Amino acid sequence: MASSIPVKMKMLMDLVELGELPSWILMQDFTPKGIAGAVQREHEQLHKYH
Repeated sequence: MASSIPVKMKMLMDLVELGELPSWILMQDFTPKGIAGAVQREHEQLHKYH
């Protein structure tokens, strides 16, 4: 099933299909700044619901 959401904008556990996984991994930002941003977004999500 094709999705209208760009692969880069998808969250891993929610929307990325197995066939899209390699391209999703290559599009991620693994620099220290990118990792820090991902941790910050997750932290904000956790505190949003608790």
